[in-house]
Amino acid sequence: MTGRQDQQAPPPPAGYVLGATCVAFNDMGHVLIARRRSPERWELPGGLVDPLESFGDAAARETLEETGVLVEVHGLVGVYQHPSRGILAGIFIATALSGEPHPTAESSAAEWTEAADALKRLHPLYRPRLEDALAARESVTFRVHEGTEVLSLLKATGVV
Repeated sequence: MTGRQDQQAPPPPAGYVLGATCVAFNDMGHVLIARRRSPERWELPGGLVDPLESFGDAAARETLEETGVLVEVHGLVGVYQHPSRGILAGIFIATALSGEPHPTAESSAAEWTEAADALKRLHPLYRPRLEDALAARESVTFRVHEGTEVLSLLKATGVV
């Protein structure tokens, strides 16, 4: 495991919440980004998972709410831990199904852009997430179950 061993992280909140971030591509290979209203910055679409909502469904819902673009989630490529805020965020790969990016109640702007441009414009918190998604060759299996009953399954797939 790598990381800073010399710094003590602040104690996390009482528990963790789940977040879902979407790296969505259109048929030209462009990446979907959104300019948040508060704090004002360019980000990948995403937000917190609602109670009883699936992880991948949250990524798709948040993308639609923030950009107006309906996406299909294909796989999970990473999980990011933010200890001081008590957030575990999944990064999902998706493709656009319909809709054009436009301002919403949560975003002052949303647009498709080339990956290199997105990497320049994204807030530093989101750059590694996009870099990891671009570098991923396969997603990982994500299985939701209650006991032995499988409720949903995203099988590991190639993402390139």
